[in-house]
Amino acid sequence: MGRAGLEAPPPPCGVTGTPGARGLQGRVGPRPQSLAFRGCPPRASSLPGSPRCRRRCHTMAFVTRQFMRSVSSSSTASASAKKIIVKHVTVIGGGLMGAGIAQVAAATGHTVVLVDQTEDILAKSKKGIEESLRKVAKKKFAENLKAGDEFVEKTLSTIATSTDAASVVHSTDLVVEAIVENLKVKNELFKRLDKFAAEHTIFASNTSSLQITSIANATTRQDRFAGLHFFNPVPVMKLVEVIKTPMTSQKTFESLVDFSKALGKHPVSCKDTPGFIVNRLLVPYLMEAIRLYERDFQTCGDSNSGLGFSLKGDASKEDIDTAMKLGAGYPMGPFELLDYVGLDTTKFIVDGWHEMDAENPLHQPSPSLNKLVAENKFGKKTGEGFYKYK
Repeated sequence: MGRAGLEAPPPPCGVTGTPGARGLQGRVGPRPQSLAFRGCPPRASSLPGSPRCRRRCHTMAFVTRQFMRSVSSSSTASASAKKIIVKHVTVIGGGLMGAGIAQVAAATGHTVVLVDQTEDILAKSKKGIEESLRKVAKKKFAENLKAGDEFVEKTLSTIATSTDAASVVHSTDLVVEAIVENLKVKNELFKRLDKFAAEHTIFASNTSSLQITSIANATTRQDRFAGLHFFNPVPVMKLVEVIKTPMTSQKTFESLVDFSKALGKHPVSCKDTPGFIVNRLLVPYLMEAIRLYERDFQTCGDSNSGLGFSLKGDASKEDIDTAMKLGAGYPMGPFELLDYVGLDTTKFIVDGWHEMDAENPLHQPSPSLNKLVAENKFGKKTGEGFYKYK
């Protein structure tokens, strides 16, 4: 009950309810009415409006307010005490995102287990983490190289690796999944881990486009399941989207917010809506940039009458990138960003949204994007996308 409800003037004697009675209904013992004024003695001094009655009413109202404040304070303290303090983290997936999450968790004092399918993948991930840590140490400990080396070694020492996720989740506080964007694969993973993880363990997916609810439904812990969407590169990007499904408990949500802050990140919350916040706005922007560029030889007017003409795109990709960098202040133009993120990733997101809402013009497929992906030109990671990279 809000404070305003507790500050209302006390009722005159003879009223069977008390201020705050609704908040007492769950108590064991007498009904709320028995705690109220059961009727005043038939004396003039106790009649409604008399000084004695007013004093008695004010006294009971004060006691009720104090009791409710005590209950509210105890409930808040109890809820906070129940939050999971994440100390041990298991990261599933040793790719760019998974390795980044493992790095920032280890660098902030968490014990981490990084899991992937083969030892070779894990060795590559660990090497990438070490290189990234040395870059961080070079800036953070510019005047103390020894301290920088100690930071790198200490952080690496808190990251263990494994190829068997089921064998390492029994004692973890949080499982963060950062594997391929495939709902079936994610569901199979979480369904299996659900059988081995501890009762208190929170599950989180780093998916950027799939519905968290659809992944959580593969487990029996929907109340301990949420989205935890990091951004690339994880050690640099400060934002984390914490996605709460209709089943996610407040305790789980608050635990993940606290964990994000412990990593030095800035968490924002969002419901389980397609693309969450950033991608819901970013992907349509990227797709519209492609459409500006791909309007290739579009015939306008009436070509039969000789009044028609052709347009080769509304603008070049170079000019579009320059315009958004200089005009909007973006650090990257849309085509540079597409190549950086990965054209295959962008296509996957757009195709998924188009399947859910085929009539939405923002979710329409792009011939140019489809062609490049079909040719395995995914961007920087393959050496070519909209641009070529050496």
